[in-house]
Amino acid sequence: MIKRLPGLLLLVCGLAFGQPPAPAFEVATIKPSHEGEGHSSWHSRPGYLVMKNLSFKVLTGVAYSLPADRVLGGPKWTESDRFDIEARAIGPAGDPELLRMLQSLLADRFHLAIHRETKTAAGYALVLAKDALKIRPDEGEGGSSSNGSRGKWIAKRVSMDKLATFLNRTLGMPVVNSTDLQGAFTFTLEWAPEPTRSVESPDKLLPDAPTGPSLFTALQTTLGLKLESRKVPIEVLVIDKAEKPAEN
Repeated sequence: MIKRLPGLLLLVCGLAFGQPPAPAFEVATIKPSHEGEGHSSWHSRPGYLVMKNLSFKVLTGVAYSLPADRVLGGPKWTESDRFDIEARAIGPAGDPELLRMLQSLLADRFHLAIHRETKTAAGYALVLAKDALKIRPDEGEGGSSSNGSRGKWIAKRVSMDKLATFLNRTLGMPVVNSTDLQGAFTFTLEWAPEPTRSVESPDKLLPDAPTGPSLFTALQTTLGLKLESRKVPIEVLVIDKAEKPAEN
């Protein structure tokens, strides 16, 4: 008599119907962050992903390579609550696979369900400036990382898509990558952020108003890139379901 193995049967059925199991982390922890708004970051190296002080909508945007303002719907906590994630893969997975694992993690721990839509909106296209590109692809090994504060962004081995996502988040406007540049780039971008205004008198700038080039100017002088105003097609994700995970 032959004994049937349920797990093996499910695996065979999944392969037969062309549905291999989704990639998943070997170990992953998710904890609420209590730092509040301000400094946040995420970085990776082969097989390892660390995310600090990010809202659920930002986490979802990172997982699907979209800025958070293109993640729509969901309960209020998806914007207000922040989380720390530390996750390790079973092998030396690169960024594309790590992000697919992050998608699986959000579906598993947050019960995330989404659907996609396409819209047209006023925004910017990231393109090459007339003068030469001032950065070169980083041919070194390792994962990508970025770290930002007000008026400064340090990028290590990031793609042009990730730069467009950062610009989208910083400017609050859709930005699409139209550079056709492949590879990963390492650079530091510094600019004068929008000055802080007095709470009592919104028309009055505080005395520590920053000086220096605008973000638009810094892009061109530092990177050899520019932003052009355009109507751009944008993909958005709509959250159909999301639940807070148990802390682990």
